[in-house]
Amino acid sequence: MPSVVIPAYNEGNGIERCLRALLADGVADLVVVVVANACTDETAARARAVGAPITVVETEQGGKTNALNLGERALRDRGLDCYPRLFLDADIELEPGALRALFDASAKAGEAPHIVAARPRFEASRSTLPVRLFYSCEQFNPYHRIGAPNGSGTYVVNRAARARWGEFPALLADDSFVERQFAPSERATIERATAVVRVPRTFAALRRISARTRLGSYELDLVAPRRADDRGSAGTFAVVARAMLTRPWRWPAFLVWATVKSIERLESRAVARKQGSERWQHDASSRS
Repeated sequence: MPSVVIPAYNEGNGIERCLRALLADGVADLVVVVVANACTDETAARARAVGAPITVVETEQGGKTNALNLGERALRDRGLDCYPRLFLDADIELEPGALRALFDASAKAGEAPHIVAARPRFEASRSTLPVRLFYSCEQFNPYHRIGAPNGSGTYVVNRAARARWGEFPALLADDSFVERQFAPSERATIERATAVVRVPRTFAALRRISARTRLGSYELDLVAPRRADDRGSAGTFAVVARAMLTRPWRWPAFLVWATVKSIERLESRAVARKQGSERWQHDASSRS
């Protein structure tokens, strides 16, 4: 019996789209828990409107990792601590066949610890030109092309994999925390499973998201050391640069990408000073 946990903070504009895409594959005996945390919009009501098999949990306490923990606790309380389990961001839309492909890949791992994720497809059609240029280059980032999690807002674990950690700690980089529980050989991107990732619409929003990501990495390094076999983002710039060398029409995109990556270090410090590390920040521009 497969299960899905979806943390949702002010996702009223997209939660129905996320859930209907999830259910479209018709996976039997699917159990879905949506955790609406600190929402000030109609996220919970719109999720309930989708109907079975959706269960909605509401909490006044914010924080994505808190929502993840509440979702799993709700499954245990109902006697439904079942696997494989998909952790899915509420702004993600799975393309047809993706859910089945993810669960099938997880099942093939048998009882060995294994984690898989969908391939991200960045949807930037409504974004400004600098944002579109950035993501036309970001698609060559090896982080999005192999392993799991991979920036797709999705990852599936089997029971043995989930036993690698206890509750989610209060961190911004929850995906990276999970990634560090597994060797590279235990993580995979499933090419036949695609997740639509709606990216920021404005360059200012993109810079904020990039700074948050960098901040999350700094924070995680303090509490969860990197694995000896984890190269992290080492070599990312060189990989992307090599991909751009043979594509001169993408050089303007590379300039934007490199600029964003360069300034996010400084801006991550500003995010830390203004908002702290416990607030679950998200990009409102892509939800409008």
